[in-house]
Amino acid sequence: MHGAHAQTALPEVAVQAPAEMPGDAPRPLPGGNVSSRVQLGALGDSKVLDSPFSVISYTAKTLEDTQARSVADLLSQVDPAVREEYGDGTSSDGLVIRGFPVSNNDISLNGLPGILGQFRVLPNFVERTEVLNGPSAALFGMTPSGSVGGMVNLISKRATDVPITALTTGFTSRALWNANADIARRFGTDNVWGIRVNAGLLQGDSAREHFSERSRTASVGLDFTDTRLRASIDVIHQSQYMRGVAGSLNFSALEGPPPAAMHGQRNVAPAWNWQDSRDDTLMAQVEYDVSERITVFGAAGQSRNASSALLGATPYLMADGSYAFQSVPVYWRQYTLAAQAGVKGWFDTGAVRHHWSFSASQLRRRGHAQFFVAALDGGGGVGHIGQQPDLPAPTPAPMDPLGSLDWRTRMSLPGYALMDTLSMAQDRVRLTLGLRRQLVRSDNQVGFPVLGMDEARYDHGVTSPVLALLVKPAEHVSLYANHVQGVSQGDTAPYGTTNRGEAFTPYRTRQWEAGVKLAMGDVVGTLGVFQITRPAGFIDPETNTFVVNSAQRHRGVELNVMGALNRHVRLLGGATVMQARMVGARGTPWDGKRTVGAARRQFTLTGEWDLPAMQGLTLVTRAVHTGSVYADPANLTRVPGWTVVDLGLRYATEWVGTPVTLRATVENAFDKRYWKQGQLAATLGMPRRVALSSTFAF
Repeated sequence: MHGAHAQTALPEVAVQAPAEMPGDAPRPLPGGNVSSRVQLGALGDSKVLDSPFSVISYTAKTLEDTQARSVADLLSQVDPAVREEYGDGTSSDGLVIRGFPVSNNDISLNGLPGILGQFRVLPNFVERTEVLNGPSAALFGMTPSGSVGGMVNLISKRATDVPITALTTGFTSRALWNANADIARRFGTDNVWGIRVNAGLLQGDSAREHFSERSRTASVGLDFTDTRLRASIDVIHQSQYMRGVAGSLNFSALEGPPPAAMHGQRNVAPAWNWQDSRDDTLMAQVEYDVSERITVFGAAGQSRNASSALLGATPYLMADGSYAFQSVPVYWRQYTLAAQAGVKGWFDTGAVRHHWSFSASQLRRRGHAQFFVAALDGGGGVGHIGQQPDLPAPTPAPMDPLGSLDWRTRMSLPGYALMDTLSMAQDRVRLTLGLRRQLVRSDNQVGFPVLGMDEARYDHGVTSPVLALLVKPAEHVSLYANHVQGVSQGDTAPYGTTNRGEAFTPYRTRQWEAGVKLAMGDVVGTLGVFQITRPAGFIDPETNTFVVNSAQRHRGVELNVMGALNRHVRLLGGATVMQARMVGARGTPWDGKRTVGAARRQFTLTGEWDLPAMQGLTLVTRAVHTGSVYADPANLTRVPGWTVVDLGLRYATEWVGTPVTLRATVENAFDKRYWKQGQLAATLGMPRRVALSSTFAF
C-alpha cells in the first residue's frame, strides 16, 4: 500500500490478511506469475477465484522471465487457449483464442480497446496482461474488429512505494540487441503522487534470413492515489522499422498436404520488403468515491497510428511449390478515440447485497490507406518454397495514371451497460445479471479517386444479455457458469451476388460456459467447458445469394494450473481440447468441416526448479504443443501439428550490493521445423536461437 493507505491500515488486519485498498497493485498468486485480481469491464475488479469467467492475469515477472518480445509472443508461450497468428519474423502480430482470430486492434489498455499499436504491441510498459476467454462485448463494449474468441487487456505500470531503478539488457541470436530502463518514484505528502518511466530499444538482425528490425519505445505513467480519489495518465510511444518482412504463405489453394517445413532461418519474403510504423497513445483515468457506497469513474484515450511500407498481400502457394508475389507502396494513417464513463456502488435488500454499475462507452475511428498499385517497375515475381526470392529491388515507374487505390473508413461504436451482482448466503452465492445496448455505425469508401469511389454504410444495433453464477461451497472452491454474447459487424453481400450490397445486422455470438476453480495450498487450478457459436455467411451455390444461416461452433474443455508445488518447484500452463466446426452450411463443401486454423489440442507448460545446490539458480523448461490444423474450409490441406521445447536458466544474485537477475534461454532447443498455421496464413516457425538478458535493480 502507499499514500494515506499506509497510515490507516490497522495492524491486526494486516496480520490476518493484508488489505488490498483501491489503487494498490494486486498481490500475485503463489509462484509470482499470475495476479490475484483481474478487471472485468462493467463488472469492475474481481478476484480471479471469484470471477464467473475463464480469465487469467499474467504479471510483469512472467513477461521478464519469458523474455517475450511482444504481448502476442508472451501469450503464445504461456496460455494454452492462445496461439499466435503471424508473429515473430513477420511484420505484424495477431492472436487466435479458442479458435477465433483476435486482432491487435482489439487489445485494450486499462479497459479501453483499440488505442495501442496496430501491428505489434511491445510490452515494456505492461504490468499485467489479462486474458478473458470468450466473447467480451457485454462487459467491455464492442472492439473495433469485433473479436469474439477472447480479449486481452493490458494494465500499465505504476510507481510503487519502493523506488525502482532498473536496467535490462539482452541479446537474441543472430544479432538482435535490446535494452530497457525502468524508473519509478513516489512523492508528495503520504506518497500520493507517482511517476513511472520506461524507455527501450531493440535493434539488429534476427535469426531469419534478411530480416532486421529497429524498435524504439517510451512510456510515462503518472498517478495520484488518495483515500477517495484515484487518477492516472499514460503516454506511450513505439516505432518499428523492419526489412525482409511479411514472410507468410497462404496454403488454401493447395488442395493437398503442404510441403515439409524448411529450416526456420529461411525467409520467403523479398529482402527489400520493408515496413516503418509509429504508434502514439494518450490515456487518462479517474475514479472518485462519492461516498462509501457510490463511486463515479471515467476514462478517455486516443491513439495515432501511421505506417509506410513496401509489401503486398500474402501469396498463395501452388502445388509445385511456387508462389507469385507483388509488393506495392502502402501509406496508412489511423486515429482512434475511446472513452467510457459511469457510476457504480452497492446497496442491501434484506440479506442480499447488490453490486451495481451503469456505464456508457464510445469508440470512434477514422482511417485512410493508399495502395500505389502502378507506382513501381518491378516489385513482383515468382518465388519458390525451396529458395529465397532473389530479384532486384523495384524502381519508380515513369507513369502512374491511376494514382492510388484508396480505402477510407469511419466507425462509431457507442454502447450502454447496466449490471447487477447479487451476493447471497454470506457471499457464497453470486448471481450477475446485465444488459448492454451496442450500436455499430460505419462508413467505408474504396476505389481509385480518379475513377470514383464505392461507398458502403452500416448502422445497426443489438442488445446483449449477461448471466453469470458463482457458488463457493468452500472457501477455496468456486463453481461458475455464464452465458455472454459477443457483437461483431455483420457481413455485406459481396459483388457478383444477387443481393449485392445487402448489409446484415450485427452478428451475435453466444457462449455457454461452466467450470470449477480450486486453490489447493499454493496451487490454483481451473477446469472449464465451453461452447461458442458465431454466425457465418456464405454464397448459396444454387441461388448465388449471400445468406447468413450457418455458424462456427467451437466446443471445448480447458485446464489451467498455476502456482508452487513446494518451495522449489513452480508450474504454469494447461491444456485445451476443442471441437471447432462449421455447421448449417448445407450444400457447401465445408459443412461439418473443421474451422481453419483451429487445433483440436493445445498444450502449454512451464516448469521452474530452484536448484538446492546453488542458491538463486533456477532451471526453466517450457513445452508448447499445437495439434494439426486445416488451412482451407473444405479441409483438403492438413498442416501437421508441432511441439517446441525451450530450456533455460535464471540466476538471481547481488553484485556490489545491487540485485541482479541473469537469464539464458535456448528457444526451440531441438530446432524443430514446422509451419505455424493460423486463421489467415502459415508462417514458418523460428529456428533454434539463444536469448540472454540481465536486469540490474539499482
